[in-house]
Amino acid sequence: MINLKSYLREVNFIICFFVGLTIINSQTNQNFKILKGEVVNDSIDLSGIHIINKTSGSKTITNTKGKFEIGIQIKDTIIISSIQIIPRVLVIDDKLHKQEFFKVYVDQFINELDNVVVKPHNLSGNILFDMKNSNVKVPINFDDVGIPGFKGVRQEKIVSEKALILSTLLLPLTGGLDIEALYKHLSGYYKSLRNRRVWNNQDLLAVQIIEFYGVNFFTNTYSINEDEVYEFVLGGIENTSISNDFKSSNHGLVLESFDTFFNSLK
Repeated sequence: MINLKSYLREVNFIICFFVGLTIINSQTNQNFKILKGEVVNDSIDLSGIHIINKTSGSKTITNTKGKFEIGIQIKDTIIISSIQIIPRVLVIDDKLHKQEFFKVYVDQFINELDNVVVKPHNLSGNILFDMKNSNVKVPINFDDVGIPGFKGVRQEKIVSEKALILSTLLLPLTGGLDIEALYKHLSGYYKSLRNRRVWNNQDLLAVQIIEFYGVNFFTNTYSINEDEVYEFVLGGIENTSISNDFKSSNHGLVLESFDTFFNSLK
């Protein structure tokens, strides 16, 4: 026979546990925010300066104007570092946490050498003559002549089914059929290639999200192990609108989607 009092006590404990977990997650999300800032110095290039949240592990770099965005919580330690500046360390207190935007001034790092030894290396002193005899050949690309061009790694082109059908219909005019493209369609190679590119893009986005928010943010907020963070983030990307929201910098919607995905797992 069921002990009603003991049963109700267990049910009450379970309800209190999940309510407490929800409150903790809510407080953690309220404490988390995106801090927008700008590194300032009048004499150095401000792009590519590293902004590292030592506490959460998240990191980013400044843009060409020295501006950046990074996820923070109260008591986080932020390190601003680059080879051209003296490192700065900031601890996020209540005052800094409440700011929507702040500027941090950095000092240029100057490496002074004690002695400099200049060796001739068979140089004549005539710059044009030495350049011609240096045997160094610099290839000319589209940047040198002011022509726009693609600088990334080119991917294999996927011939669409419509283009393949059209080339088949126009075979008497074109004089040839793309046998390789036809085979790749029939064998399922193009379908597999499309899926692989989608997976690669999702993998890259998952890594970017983890770097932005930090591993500790996910382990502390959702009570998961460090080795479970990647699969959790990837699952959120596949089942919610996190991909578009993160690319649009709608971080509030990103966090809501992660909460929804976490609750669906429970």
